[in-house]
Amino acid sequence: MLKHTKNILRILFSIIIVLASSYIALKSIDFSKLWATMIHANYWWVLACIPIMIVSHWLRAVRWKTMLAPVVPNPSVKSMFSAIMIGYAVNNIIPKGGELLRPLVYSRRAKIPFSTVMGSMIVERFFLDAIMVLLLIAGVFIFQRSDIEHAFPWFSWGQMIMVMLILLMIIILILIIAFFPTLTDTLLRLSIKPFSEKFYQKIHGITDTFEHGFEIIKNPSQYIRLLIESFAIWFSYLIPMWIMFYSFDLGPRFGLNFIDATFLFSVGTLSQFTPAPGGIGVYHSLIQTAMTSLYGVSPEEALAYATLTHGLNLIVCFALGGAFFIYENRIQPLPHSSTDLDKELQ
Repeated sequence: MLKHTKNILRILFSIIIVLASSYIALKSIDFSKLWATMIHANYWWVLACIPIMIVSHWLRAVRWKTMLAPVVPNPSVKSMFSAIMIGYAVNNIIPKGGELLRPLVYSRRAKIPFSTVMGSMIVERFFLDAIMVLLLIAGVFIFQRSDIEHAFPWFSWGQMIMVMLILLMIIILILIIAFFPTLTDTLLRLSIKPFSEKFYQKIHGITDTFEHGFEIIKNPSQYIRLLIESFAIWFSYLIPMWIMFYSFDLGPRFGLNFIDATFLFSVGTLSQFTPAPGGIGVYHSLIQTAMTSLYGVSPEEALAYATLTHGLNLIVCFALGGAFFIYENRIQPLPHSSTDLDKELQ
């Protein structure tokens, strides 16, 4: 009953975030101008973004293969790509739900422990993705600090430092588990075992299996390759943001370039740290605020740009994720709800 109540409260909170941020984005909009802007957009540029988006997700599967190669014999990029797209599709409906379904799908296909795959994802998120995002955002904030303060006066460096400290603590924990398993066991025995033997055994088993997913950290020979693959992924994320300027002729009229696309991408990425499904509403209000405050773009054009960049990504994720979900579900039935997923993971 308590878990059911928590789920309801979490859903209500997500809905409130979506509605509040959507109101901020829509409150000053002339809907006739917004519609005209959307209608007159050059959709050839929009279509040009689709293959680049697909390649960016495929590159993520390639990097995941590099990460799991030390513990999985001949990992399949196709199976990893399938799991990634299913995870993205679910994330856009159930915030972070895809982060559990993705390793479940691949662990089934590769016939390896769920915790091993989950361990590799923790490394991916907190060693590769989070660090890349923070470096990107920090770089933008360092070189465009005055712009940030003008567009988002509520943001402070204290908030950025707090997030970085939390990430640093998680990274240190991962390093301890990966490089010092004996120390990890000692800490667990001192902090958990005196209070609950059952819980200690459960956590001890998880850290043991996570350790296999952390194997890539112990393999310095792959660091350069992982770095190159990570830069390729994030560069391919930036290109559609830049190309979409041409769909609305924003480049020539407002002088927007690749650096501005990088800035907007960094701003939009903040929406992924909220409980809004797929960042809906939050992404639109952040992008709109940045474009109107810094570049003088009209609210209607800014919202149209945000809607197309965000909407196209949703379409790609749902189309590929949905197709792969059907394919994987035929091989072995997948969970169809958060309740089913919880049961599967127990």
